[in-house]
Amino acid sequence: MSQEDLAHTAGIDRSYISELELAHSAASVDILEKIAVAFDVDPQELLSKRG
Repeated sequence: MSQEDLAHTAGIDRSYISELELAHSAASVDILEKIAVAFDVDPQELLSKRG
């Protein structure tokens, strides 16, 4: 999924998605929830470490 697609689906500005990806910003719990819904995953999955 492109940043633009994710931003549109999650209702978040594309430039903010870019800032998150580059670790220039930290996502709030509300933003994490929107991203999780866009990916159709539980928000906890976004925070889990995978080997």
